[in-house]
This record gives sequence, C-alpha cells and structure tokens, in this order.
Amino acid sequence: MKTNTHRKPTLRVREKSIMEAISKPDWKIKGWTIHFLVAEKQLHRLKKLSTLDNWYEDPIVVDTCHDRLHTCYNSIQQYYDTFGLLPVVGDRLYDEDSGLIIQDRSIDGDLKIISFTMSI
Repeated sequence: MKTNTHRKPTLRVREKSIMEAISKPDWKIKGWTIHFLVAEKQLHRLKKLSTLDNWYEDPIVVDTCHDRLHTCYNSIQQYYDTFGLLPVVGDRLYDEDSGLIIQDRSIDGDLKIISFTMSI
C-alpha cells in the first residue's frame, strides 16, 4: 500500500511586529490615515514584557502595544473633534495605562498619512 507523502504547502502568515508603522484601516481623520511608530525608549520598555528572542513579534508585546496605540488614536480623534486641530509634538496622549507622549510627527501629503512617533 502506497501512502501519499506529498504535503500541501503551508502558507505562513506574516507575524505582526511593533518595529514597523502601526495603523488600522479605521484610523482616519478627514481622509488622512494615522500611523504610529514606537520610539526607542518605548521599545526598550516593551522588550521587558517578553521572554522571547524575537520579542518585537511576541503576541503579548504586540497586543499590549496595539491596545495603547488604540487609546492614543482615540485621544487624537477626540482632540480633533473638540478643537479642530491635531495634537503636536510634546502633547501627551493617555489614559491611566498608556501615558505616551508625541515625540515626533511627520506628514506625507502624497499618501495622506500622518505618522506619530510615540514615547514614554
């Protein structure tokens, strides 16, 4: 009896990483997409949450980071809805858990992307 030794190729889904720009499809303000980057100080802090070598792809670290950035996006949205402006470098976006500050902000007019670099 012959057995089938051929395996179907498995597709590897790309892991989420916090080392790249982080955005979600619904993070938009007036047609502009909001992206977040994590500053080096914050990356160092997040690294302590993981015991894995590839800590930047650890689901616990990624989920923690995404939760905090979601809170930051909500703060940006509420600020914009109230004042008609976006927060600037030095503004702190937080609730009791996130406490992140805007370290840098960059604007790409061609792609309509506003990137906020967040730090502790």
